[in-house]
Amino acid sequence: MEIYVGQDEGRWPRGTRVQKINTKPGDAHQDGAEGTIVGALGPATASQRAEVIIDLAKQEIDGDVEYIYWVVWDDIPGIPVAITDNRIEPIRATPFRAGENLEEMK
Repeated sequence: MEIYVGQDEGRWPRGTRVQKINTKPGDAHQDGAEGTIVGALGPATASQRAEVIIDLAKQEIDGDVEYIYWVVWDDIPGIPVAITDNRIEPIRATPFRAGENLEEMK
């Protein structure tokens, strides 16, 4: 993997506002917490992604990881925290219209 910290090379570019999803017990941030992407690591290769999917399945977690992002959460400014892409989603500035596909917006 290559490190793209500070560059717009992830699926979502640096500066993208995101919210936390898929909270696990013990997480510092709960679903809905907001922050800003400041860097990324990835993309993972197909074989790396397959390994992660298997590891997650062993923990009874359904997911796939393509990128790891560094997010600065609103409640702890100035401290980037690593989080996988399956645990954040972009915040949309305008409401969705009827018939829009969320997956196409990512």
